Order: sequence, then structure tokens, then C-alpha cells
Amino acid sequence: MNQAEVLKQLSEKLKRDLTYTSGLILGSMCTKPHPFAKEVFQKHLEKNLGDPGLFQGTVEVEREAICMLASLMSKPDAPGFIVSGGSEANILALWSARDKLNKRQVVASASCHASIDKAAALLGLKLVKAPVTEEGEVDVDAVRRLINDDTAAIVSIAGTTDLGVIDPIPELSELALSYDIHLHVDAAFGGLVIPFLKELGYKVPDFDFKLQGVASITVDPHKMGMVPIPAGGILFRDEESLKPLSFNLPYLSGGPALQYTITGTRPGASAIAVWALFKHLGREGYRKVVARCMELTEIIAIEVERIPKARLVRKPVMNVVGITFDGVKVEAVAEKLRRRGWAISTVRGFIRIVVMPHVKLRHITRFMRDLKEILREEV
Repeated sequence: MNQAEVLKQLSEKLKRDLTYTSGLILGSMCTKPHPFAKEVFQKHLEKNLGDPGLFQGTVEVEREAICMLASLMSKPDAPGFIVSGGSEANILALWSARDKLNKRQVVASASCHASIDKAAALLGLKLVKAPVTEEGEVDVDAVRRLINDDTAAIVSIAGTTDLGVIDPIPELSELALSYDIHLHVDAAFGGLVIPFLKELGYKVPDFDFKLQGVASITVDPHKMGMVPIPAGGILFRDEESLKPLSFNLPYLSGGPALQYTITGTRPGASAIAVWALFKHLGREGYRKVVARCMELTEIIAIEVERIPKARLVRKPVMNVVGITFDGVKVEAVAEKLRRRGWAISTVRGFIRIVVMPHVKLRHITRFMRDLKEILREEV
């Protein structure tokens, strides 16, 4: 089959896929890659960080990209790696905690991402979950009560999947220090939002290495960082935390090397794209992206409060909005929205909207119009 025919068949099959450009995807924490990051990524597809001796320049670029991420997390010298995503990052963090402390219990928020459940299953850990408050933050007293002599780690969240809520991480940091256990912060989404919210004057708590109890942080450039998938990030406070993850590979073409990630072959293009886009946009560029997303988030919040039968689950902390309804079934509303083409999430009895960089004002205007029409039909 010639290339033209292959591409024709492929195009037909992929017509069913939604696109971020359409603006219909309002429930995803991923977004359309930035054009510059996409261009850079495509130029470096052959780079393999799994064989560092062959790609020494790419290794240096990854180190610098990690330094850029770590600087945003208040510790420029924090070691880490660009990995496949938040799931791999969370697994690595709990793997390190387990073997470093030789303990097998993890205490996490009931709002933790599914990857924490996966990590516990893969690592043979006992996962216990603490309830959350009405505002969606983990209950610190409940966490304290769940800690025992076998607790290796606490998992906190900086930007929950359902509402974008930030756990009281300063308090959890003190708790981790007092019990000498590993505090992991899953900031896969919020890690590239919260630093810029602070710069924009929003009142948000500390969540990063500024807090002495924080031992590791997950932050994903392929979410609000607008880097092509896959591009997750894992950062540790110190080199000591890397030791449990270290494996010697003597057979590599570029010479023997230590590996610290789950995947062996690892796309260097991801790290290169992170480096390039961070250099291009800088803090000012990302701050503008976050500011625009928050402006649209606030427009949604204002419009929801004007709709009879609709209300916010809580005031948005970042660019995630929860909408619930009085006297109307959420599932029925969500189904009608989907029939109109909208890709939205339903979580714990509400609709979740994530205002990513691909979302424009015209998309929000159209969505709110459709929501109002559907609610009029349902009432």
C-alpha cells in the first residue's frame, strides 16, 4: 500500500477523535501542545535518554530542564527526571519512600489520583485514605490518626483532579517532619499553575520544597506546561532518595550507566521540548497563560451563579470549576451536553470543567448557552 493510501485510511479512522482546537474538550487536564514545543519535539524523535552515553547533549538538556522545573518548586538543585507522566512519577516517589524507610503503609487523601492506587498495588503497599473536608481538602487530623509505625509516606495533592483544590500542605509538612516520614506532593496539574497564581496575587498556600517536610514532587509539563505528551516530571529533595531507584545497565551501546526511571527507553524529545518551551515562554509567558485561564474560569463562575438551579461546588482555587444542580440530575445534564458534542467530566455528583490554554471565550460562551438551554428543558 502506498503512503498516500495509508494516510487516507488513517485520516478516515481518526475522524472520530475530538480535537482541542474545537474547544469542545472541557474536561481534560491536557491541552493542544504549543506550536514551538511541537516543532522542537518532532525534530528530535531519535533521541533516547535510556542510553545516555549516546546522547550526552540530551542528558545535559534534561538536567537543565529539571533545574527549570525545580526552580519553580523553590529548590533549583533538586534532582529528578522527565518521565512518561504523573503516574510514573507518583510510582517512583512511593517506591523511593518504601525502600528508603523500609515501611509499607501510605496515607493519602480520598481525592488522590488513581495512579496512587496503581502505585500501591504495584509496590505492595497498604494504601489508607483520609477523608476530605467540605471544601475538598484532606482532613489533617484524620491523616494524623491513620499514621502508624509502618507508615512510609503521606501523599498530598496540589491541584486535585476533581476540583483543583490544594491540600493544607504546610500542616502536612510539619506532620511528616514530626513522624520522620516521606511527604510526596502530587502537583501533576497544579505544579505549573500555583507558582504563577502566587505571582498574580492569588492567595494560595505553599506546597513545594520551601516546606522542609516535602520530600518529592510530581509536576507534569504535558498539562499546563503545553509540552507534547509524554512529559511528566519527578523531583526529589535530595540525591539520597534516588538510591532505591538506581539500576546499573552494563550493556548499553553508549557505555554502562545508572537508570532511575521505570521505562528503559525514554524519549529525549520530551525533555528537549520542555527545555525549549521553558526557555521560550519563561515565567512571564506562563504567567500570562495562567492569567488568561483564570479570567475565563472566573467568567464561568459568575455565569453559573446567574443560572437558576445551578451553583458552584466551591469557589475555584485554580482553573477547575465544579458545577452542580438543585432538583436536576447531574447525569441527565451531562448526557445532554455530550450529545451536543461537549467532552466534560462528571465527578462525585457534579460536572467538572477544566479551563486549559486551548479554551477560548467563544467556547465558554457557547457552553454556557447550551447549559442554560438544557436546564430550561430539565426544569
